[in-house]
Amino acid sequence: MKDRLVELFSSFRASRVLKRIAAAAILPALWMPAPTYASLSVFLDCKKGSCDREFIKRELPFIDFVRDRKDSSVHVIVTRQRTAGGRLHELIFYSSEKPQASDYQLSSASLNTDTKDQVRRGVLEKLKLGLTPYLLTTNLADSLSVSFDAIEQKNAPQARVEKDPWNGWVFRSEIGGKMEKEDSREEEEHWGNFSSSRVTDDWRLGFGVGQRKKTRTFELDDGSTLVDETVNQYLSSQVIKSLSPKWSVGLAFTSGQSSFNNIDRGNRLAVATEYNLFPYSLSAEKALTFGYYVGINQFRYDQVTIFGLEEETLGNHGAFADFDFEQPWGNLSVGLYSAMMMDDPSLYRVTLDGYLRYRLARGLSVRLWGESALVKDQIYLANTNASTSDILLGSSALDTDSKTKFGLSLEYTFGSAFSSIVNTRLQDSGFGRFPFD
Repeated sequence: MKDRLVELFSSFRASRVLKRIAAAAILPALWMPAPTYASLSVFLDCKKGSCDREFIKRELPFIDFVRDRKDSSVHVIVTRQRTAGGRLHELIFYSSEKPQASDYQLSSASLNTDTKDQVRRGVLEKLKLGLTPYLLTTNLADSLSVSFDAIEQKNAPQARVEKDPWNGWVFRSEIGGKMEKEDSREEEEHWGNFSSSRVTDDWRLGFGVGQRKKTRTFELDDGSTLVDETVNQYLSSQVIKSLSPKWSVGLAFTSGQSSFNNIDRGNRLAVATEYNLFPYSLSAEKALTFGYYVGINQFRYDQVTIFGLEEETLGNHGAFADFDFEQPWGNLSVGLYSAMMMDDPSLYRVTLDGYLRYRLARGLSVRLWGESALVKDQIYLANTNASTSDILLGSSALDTDSKTKFGLSLEYTFGSAFSSIVNTRLQDSGFGRFPFD
């Protein structure tokens, strides 16, 4: 009886110890006081590559960055566009009191020669500047100060503007290659390209040339070898002139080779005009463009086509409409493109594509994207049946009357409204992946 009492007492003490350990581990997480909202909560809305979220959160620890627009007092949309010399980041600020109209817009320009750190610090400085009016109404107002970089007097001589020895021209070049090898297959690919561009308010000029070649070799079970080779070359140039805040015209020349499309050599000369319902200065926020183009094409084919031709010259024309809308509720992009051969209207193509991301409610978003094309212009198809290897490897174009792709997803996020804490420990280690991933 005494031993039984000792056993029960020991068990009781052990259970009490376990309960204390569990309480020490669990209760703090359950009863830890919830974080309170700061005087200013910000929803940072930027696509991948438009801004460095972790860097911004580290540099602005006094700002409460939230996960959902509904929880914010300020909504900042950051977009990025390519310029001749680099990138232009646009920052659009919205107040929760009037989310339908932006308060103002700032921009940060960077050069191709700038480092990633220089680019993100430029965006950060504009973000700080843009948030200042909102911070003036918070308890941080007394902590703010204003400083100015060297500002010249209005009547100072214009000697400050340095002469550009390149006259606005920017050049890019790349050369590279890669190789993959296994026991039964190997792949080699090499490429090179060079381009130049010049962008002003009135003109956009560009030139590019490049080549990419890929060779894949497969050893089959019967001991034979299958070699698949694709080659693409291009040379392109364009001149685009701004006629007004809404009108523009362009001229383009393209020359190239594509083994995938059975083209040994192709040349194209085309002219186009475009009208934007909104001024181009608002393109980061909204754009609705309509355009028309006409061109002449000359083709020399690798193999005789389904029309029995080895080469031909023909003209085509087309029209397009493109709508882009970036707003606090999400973004929408829809495009309609059509093209038709001039000498044979039965040879045409119509393409409709679109992308929608819409925030339905707090933490709930829907994404919808797709593209559908009616294809009746494959004049380049070879007059031979596609081989099994061509079909399986996707090394040549196949006869088709339509192309369609579609996607839909729902995203739901819940939990803490705050996302200001940055912790990157073991973030990219991949230690949780399967060994064969």
